[in-house]
Amino acid sequence: MGATLTAGRSGLKRGRRRPKEAGGAEARICDAIRQAILERRLEPGTKLQEAPLGEFFGVSRTIVRQALRRLDAEGVVDLREKRVAVVARPSAADVRHTFAARRVIEAGAVEAATARAGRADLAALRKLVRDENAAYANGDRTRGLGLSLEFHHRIGGLSGNPVLARYLRELTLLTSLAIALYEKSGVVHAHADHDALVEAIAARDGRRAARLMAGHLDELESRLALDPRDGAPSLAEIFGRD
Repeated sequence: MGATLTAGRSGLKRGRRRPKEAGGAEARICDAIRQAILERRLEPGTKLQEAPLGEFFGVSRTIVRQALRRLDAEGVVDLREKRVAVVARPSAADVRHTFAARRVIEAGAVEAATARAGRADLAALRKLVRDENAAYANGDRTRGLGLSLEFHHRIGGLSGNPVLARYLRELTLLTSLAIALYEKSGVVHAHADHDALVEAIAARDGRRAARLMAGHLDELESRLALDPRDGAPSLAEIFGRD
């Protein structure tokens, strides 16, 4: 059974309410749900109920429904019968396809970014990586994750191609869902990949940056338990006896 999102206790952060037109309110709800998923505050399978969301954001259920339909079209939310919406639970096959697409998109984005990044851009990327490493070293996984996501989004922006950047954001969101659902227990997060990527960008070596990015995504995917175990576990495995 999945969790249920309620107005009082949820994975969303309440923001300042401002009167907006319907389209703006719809986009605001979509952005809040996407960010909560990216930061793992909304887990796969969580129910997204129209009434509590409408109360939380100060909008009608109609606007909430429109936002959920948009997220359903993006593959982030599953709309089921009787207007029940849940945060998507991608299959193992979906996850593999998503990572394959992200490798292509982000390798192209980082190669383009390498050709365009200036000194200020490199300084900003280095600061992001330093702050990310410090956050993880201090045990602040939430902040570290947010900075890691910002690093990848910044790469998309530096590509100079808004279409690439948009698709990269969508794929990053879907892979975040996959990681929340399938990440193996006890995984130790290493972040040297981002340092190496920045240095490849600084050296104007686009091909190396693209290879490093593909390898980085390979490593992220390798942390996921996507393959079912062969056969049922033995009683010795279940109860810990040799």
